[in-house]
Amino acid sequence: MVETLAEESANFTGPVYLVNGDSHQFNEDAPLAAESPWLDVYFIDPVPNLQRMTAEGAATSREWLRVSVAPNSAQGVDVLSWERAPFSE
Repeated sequence: MVETLAEESANFTGPVYLVNGDSHQFNEDAPLAAESPWLDVYFIDPVPNLQRMTAEGAATSREWLRVSVAPNSAQGVDVLSWERAPFSE
């Protein structure tokens, strides 16, 4: 799965977003960027256009991940944006 995700992301000219969650804490990173230790684990080349957001998902979580999509964004402007939002909103 990781190899396919890396290959398809590398073949795509725009940004690729991976959103996951479960009982994790919030995190955002570039899991297959040049400095990633996962490159050696999976024997793959860096994938600079892959961005991952891990939504908070623990039973004690008090937030959610708000994602906004701007499909008609100008070139060079992010199509996707996200922020952590408290449950009270």
